[in-house]
Amino acid sequence: MAKHSRKKQKTSRSRFRKFRPQHLLVSLLIIVSLTVGVKLAHYFGDARTRECIERGTVFFIDLARESALLPDEAVFWLDELALYLPFVYGNRVDPGMTLEADELVLAGTPLAERKLTLLENDGYLVGYDESCGNPAWCAYKIFPPKNAKAAERPDSFETDYRTRSRISTEMYVRSGYDRGHMAPNHAIALCYGEEAQKETFLMSNVVPQKHGLNAGIWKALEQRLIKRYTRSCGDIWVICGPVYTEAKLKRLAGNPRFGRVAPAIPDAFFLIVTDREERSGALRTLAFMVPHESNPKNNPKLYLSSIDAIEEKTGLDFFSMLDDDVQQSLEAPVAKTIW
Repeated sequence: MAKHSRKKQKTSRSRFRKFRPQHLLVSLLIIVSLTVGVKLAHYFGDARTRECIERGTVFFIDLARESALLPDEAVFWLDELALYLPFVYGNRVDPGMTLEADELVLAGTPLAERKLTLLENDGYLVGYDESCGNPAWCAYKIFPPKNAKAAERPDSFETDYRTRSRISTEMYVRSGYDRGHMAPNHAIALCYGEEAQKETFLMSNVVPQKHGLNAGIWKALEQRLIKRYTRSCGDIWVICGPVYTEAKLKRLAGNPRFGRVAPAIPDAFFLIVTDREERSGALRTLAFMVPHESNPKNNPKLYLSSIDAIEEKTGLDFFSMLDDDVQQSLEAPVAKTIW
């Protein structure tokens, strides 16, 4: 198992926020006040009181840390404060076994009700669904980036000749859909380098996405993972892919050659994030199911889901190496909030 055409855009404002002393001062005051309040609540309150206060505290933390006005350092410390709260930190589950932390996917590749083709790449894995002309799932591991800057984005997508369907980039021309990456080009480039980045432009890593989703909440989630979660959590594992809810698949209107299938259009997308405590090996997860809309709301909290619900919609079985009771503890709950 592997271990490890948009032109280059200007750096977004959110990546390099201007340093303003007044913003930093306000951030510090908020952090100190919230820290004192939370400590008092934990000292004097019962379990129900603590959760109520933590819920309110998270509301104000989110108002601050999701603001475009704060510098990245202030956002980082607000993230650290949020993770101090059990309400945010979430449910930790002992996997009951030693997991190979250097693998691209934890506790086994997803199992499927239908036959999938496993495609191994330098930085991510794909379970490819020939009948849909799309990846059924994509799994990757990211960590605090080794590279300070990503290489320039490749100009084109390439057909993956390991697949029978051999989807071509031309099928997307004038279709009304973006070529939506599942393994994100930017995060893979930062963690694994230029050659791995090029592999994210294989068409076996692409699913039709409406532009409002691709450039909106989906991009925001990908940026959150690489910019914030790798800094506060270290290594994280991600599995994402399409969701089809209709019995009859909708497909791109392109003209597939030689009787090949056209890519199916998903009704939603799922994304599962797993964090592993380095000392104990305990796991915690966040799961999202985002509807495939032109203008979905840019608030990840609205799309929190249980992993069980994603399994029911996709026919996939995640964490297949874990015992059933461990899977139940990990997959049944819906996170109370995002990290």
